[in-house]
Amino acid sequence: MNANAPSQTDTAPLADAKHKPTTQAGIVHERRQYQIQGRTMTLDVYRPDNQKLVPGILYLHDIFGLLEVCHTDARELASLGYAVYLPDLFSGQAIRYCIRSVVISSARNNAADSPLLAEVFELLDQLKAETYCNGRLGMLGQCLSGGFVIQSALRKEVDAPVIYHHSFGQQGAGIPLVEESNLSGIESVQGHWSSLPDPFCPAKRRDKLKSLLGDRLDDHTYPIPHGFRTSSRSTDSAKLAWKRTLEYFDEQLKPAS
Repeated sequence: MNANAPSQTDTAPLADAKHKPTTQAGIVHERRQYQIQGRTMTLDVYRPDNQKLVPGILYLHDIFGLLEVCHTDARELASLGYAVYLPDLFSGQAIRYCIRSVVISSARNNAADSPLLAEVFELLDQLKAETYCNGRLGMLGQCLSGGFVIQSALRKEVDAPVIYHHSFGQQGAGIPLVEESNLSGIESVQGHWSSLPDPFCPAKRRDKLKSLLGDRLDDHTYPIPHGFRTSSRSTDSAKLAWKRTLEYFDEQLKPAS
């Protein structure tokens, strides 16, 4: 685990009377409200309807917010045998969240003490503690949430970290330059980026991460714009990226048969 990780606080689930757990096509869906880092966050949970312990996946949306296509991905992951946390990072405060991402220096640079990263770490802790989770975790971060994957990959229980074109942090490889030595603790990361000019995630950021991680980074580029799981998801390249993501999750999180 990252020795400089933000301090953890208890995550308190609140009952959502308007949305009780439902089961459809073998998938349990539950919506919760959490008090997390001093605010209320909406969290959707998808998991297989069985008694088996399964790996968990934290799926973080991009700047477009928690769209229906995110729920589609979460349901697919649950159908493949994962318990999926799908948080609404904006939770009614999209503008405020984006402003914090830019104005707060630690958030803008994706520092270990970022308050936004602290929320992500709390979600990972809570997912790992679920009675149906076997303790092995994967995660997907994209665009404004992609940088969280780099810091989270330092945690020993995060076995399958996946980045889609990370916009933050804005220094070097996506974390503060003074923290780059910490990346020696990362065992494996899969990354997907656009080969086109991308002002949100310039090639130099991807290349710096590759230079630091070497063969520990399974990196891929595609001739499509930003938004692999949203605005570009219908392209053949985005479908290939998703296929590789699912294969990586299986390889890293499920025991060999």
